[in-house]
Amino acid sequence: MSRTFIKFALTGLSGVFVNLGSFQFLLNLGVNKLLASPVAIELSIISNFLLNNYWTFRDRALAGKKRVRGLKYNLVSLVTLMLSYGTFVLLSFLFPAVPAVILQGCAIAPATLFNYSINSLWTFREVTDGRPEDDKEDGKQ
Repeated sequence: MSRTFIKFALTGLSGVFVNLGSFQFLLNLGVNKLLASPVAIELSIISNFLLNNYWTFRDRALAGKKRVRGLKYNLVSLVTLMLSYGTFVLLSFLFPAVPAVILQGCAIAPATLFNYSINSLWTFREVTDGRPEDDKEDGKQ
């Protein structure tokens, strides 16, 4: 198991706490669960991008500018959000007696593998010559 994967997993775990914590907080405020779910998902996406960009993949010579990585991450996260939210809605209809926070936790699982794979290979792709593409694009030597 690589150090990067462990960091990604820890970042994801922190995202689970952000997701479930903010979801429960919104429910306590009286926000409908079908609105609270995507808001909680988005908060965890933002948290995860920041940790992944500045901690998980810090040691890589990353391809592309930070703002482009941010756009890629958000694109992957949009698909992840749809997958996670779709799973939550499906589970909500299939298991209406199960507490919403448990269903929200279960909905995180199917999106995790997709999120890691695409972001690791595309968003936080390492350049082959070891020099960040940010430097190449800016003309730095």
